[in-house]
Amino acid sequence: MALNTKKRTLVQKLTADTTPQPAAPIANLVDLFNRRVESPSIRRILLAAVDHFAKTGFHASTTRDIAKKAKLSPAAVYVHFRSKEELLFTVVTIISEWVLDQMIAAVHKDDTTVERLQRMVRVHVSCHTAMRTAVYVANYEFSSLNVVQRKKILRIRDSIEEMFRNCLQDGVDDGSFRVPDVGIAMVAIVSLCVSVLNWYAPRGKLSPDQVGDRYTELVLSMVNARRSSTA
Repeated sequence: MALNTKKRTLVQKLTADTTPQPAAPIANLVDLFNRRVESPSIRRILLAAVDHFAKTGFHASTTRDIAKKAKLSPAAVYVHFRSKEELLFTVVTIISEWVLDQMIAAVHKDDTTVERLQRMVRVHVSCHTAMRTAVYVANYEFSSLNVVQRKKILRIRDSIEEMFRNCLQDGVDDGSFRVPDVGIAMVAIVSLCVSVLNWYAPRGKLSPDQVGDRYTELVLSMVNARRSSTA
C-alpha cells in the first residue's frame, strides 16, 4: 500500500514510500521491514519489538528489553518512537497494510466468483501462517492501542472484510453460493482464516500453501459452492 508523502503521520514518516512493489514476493518479516522501512535502526527496533511482544506480551515488554535485543541504547528507541504504544502501532500498521495489499493483489478480474473466494481464502490464510509471529502480535495486542490508533487499523480490517462480503454477495447473486446470511458467513470465514494463528507451527507437516488449500475446501463447503465453477 503506497504511503502518501503529503502531511504524513509519524508512522508514515518512519516507513518508506512503497511505490511499485518489487516483483519478488516477500519471504519473511525481515524482508517486509527491509522493503517498508528506510532506517536500519528502526528495522532492528521493530524486529526486536515483535519478538518481545510475541514472547512476553505488550505490557510485560519494556523499551529497555527491546533496545537490548536491537543492540541499541534505550535512548535510541525514543529517538524514533515517543512511546512503546507508538512502536506497537507501527508494527500493527505495517503488518495490517501488508495483509491488505496481498488480498488486493489476489483478486483477478477474470476470476469466477468461486475462484475469487478460493484465492482470497488461500492468500489470507497464507499471510497468517507465513508471518505468524508478527500477525499474532498485530491481532492479539491490538487492544493495547489507543482509540485513535485502533480506528485506523479497523479501517484496514474493514476493507478486507468488505472484500469477502462483496465476493459472497456476488456468489449468491450469480448462483455460485447458497448462503442464508452473507454477513454471518463473512464473519465465519474471516474468523476461520485468523484462527490458524492459534495452532499453526512453521515446523509442522503442512506448509502455508497447504494450510491455505485445506481451509479453502472448508470454506467452499460452508458456502455450498457450486463445484462445477471451481478451477
